[in-house]
Amino acid sequence: MNLKDLIQLLRPHQWFKNILVLAVPFFAGSLLQLPVMETSILAFLSFSLAASAMYIFNDIMDAEADREHPTKKHRPLAQGTVTKKGGIMVMSLLLLLSLLLALALPKKFLLVLILYLILSISYSLGLKGISLLDIFLVAAGYLLRVLAGEGATGIPASSWLLITVFLMALLISLGKRRVELAILGSHASNHRSALTHYSLDFLDNALLLTSASSLITYILYTVERDQGLVFTALPAVYGILRYLQLIKGDKGGDPIKTFFKDPHLFISGTILLAAIFIRVYL
Repeated sequence: MNLKDLIQLLRPHQWFKNILVLAVPFFAGSLLQLPVMETSILAFLSFSLAASAMYIFNDIMDAEADREHPTKKHRPLAQGTVTKKGGIMVMSLLLLLSLLLALALPKKFLLVLILYLILSISYSLGLKGISLLDIFLVAAGYLLRVLAGEGATGIPASSWLLITVFLMALLISLGKRRVELAILGSHASNHRSALTHYSLDFLDNALLLTSASSLITYILYTVERDQGLVFTALPAVYGILRYLQLIKGDKGGDPIKTFFKDPHLFISGTILLAAIFIRVYL
């Protein structure tokens, strides 16, 4: 196993999702306080190591199906450049390190982390084959990241923030399914059995519903927190519309890579975070 294979196994670019662990202290205006920052960084690292372990577990379970996918077939376990035994060894080490870090944090964080591991393993073992439930489980994983930040810092999360994150995660998950269905066509079920029960029309309607709902809940959250924050909805609307535009063009299958590669998404996302930071911290 070389360094390139190891990096592909860990998928460190996907750690960007785990900044949701910082969401609660960030919106609360407490992230720059040294004790909160230290705790948040530990929580981020612990969750990131656990997430990488679950990526490896999923790759082990999906190695055969991934060989039928136009991009996933290049993953180390699908290619055979990393053996199943090698993958299990790396996964075990990551889990051990993650749990050791979690033991230095409040018990609530550890409980959320364990719940995430149970959810991820259950998803990989078969629940991902059940349509609708599969995207709800993925969205729940995003929500658990926010709850992990709450558990680590002890700062309560707003109900509106939690709902917004969940709906945004649903939007991303639906977008991924639409791209997969559009690209793989009649071979979609060979890669992911749940795709058999989806159609492009259904996914398009679901995308519209979740995008509108997530914007409404975010606006309600900003009004609850501070009326000045409501103007941050403008870059949020632009970003969501751009994401929908990419999805309709059969792009954006990997939301993290898409965010950094697409200038519209990157700039609107940066403006959104900067506007929130200025309003909350300055």
